[in-house]
Amino acid sequence: MTDPIATLKTQKARTDQRAFFLTLEAIAPGLRNYIRQRLRSAERRGLIPSGLYAPDDVLDEALLAVYARFDAMPEDADGLRVTLFQLANERLDELIEQEAWHRRGVRLEDILADEMKMMAEIPQMTVDADGDIVLVEELDDAEIEPPEPEIALLEDSFEDEILESLGADWARVKEDAAQRALLARLYDHLPEQSRILLDLWTRGRLTIEEIAQVRGLDVAQVRETLERIRGEFQRWLG
Repeated sequence: MTDPIATLKTQKARTDQRAFFLTLEAIAPGLRNYIRQRLRSAERRGLIPSGLYAPDDVLDEALLAVYARFDAMPEDADGLRVTLFQLANERLDELIEQEAWHRRGVRLEDILADEMKMMAEIPQMTVDADGDIVLVEELDDAEIEPPEPEIALLEDSFEDEILESLGADWARVKEDAAQRALLARLYDHLPEQSRILLDLWTRGRLTIEEIAQVRGLDVAQVRETLERIRGEFQRWLG
């Protein structure tokens, strides 16, 4: 198989930017979907206006940064893939300004520790007739109903990626409109940093070790967070 780094060097020497970009995307096949999901998630949560930022613009900025500073980039495909995700993450974090103030002066490790505690509260919640996740104690038994079908679902391919990575019976969930709506609500209600790790794992197709590098976290912390998400999702989806 052709060495992608050697191919990139040849394309850069020829100033063939288009071919260079295509080779980079082949090295990081999940990057485009990850960027799109981060932006969609921010839109769903009201952190950024809908349609304000184009995924391709963020992707192009990351690709251009590598092209411009290629001589200083890692000389192995795995290292370059991590670098691409790091560049995209930095830009996405800048764009989602409403989260920036929350992180300012707070260690990401501490935020994740707090989010782990928040996720422990999920089993005490349920879905009301409007499809909203609420505390069980706030509802009478008669009010606990499946969500309405008009709830915005996740993208089909993203549903598949989440369910397959969680080890859930995804075929069963996909056939049940209420279960699909519940999956979307569970995803939307994940704490921000935990959801980013899940996005990198599913949409980004990164390993736990690569996710840790991209987000500057300890490998064990990433693994623990993803296992907690997996456990909570499995509990809800049955």
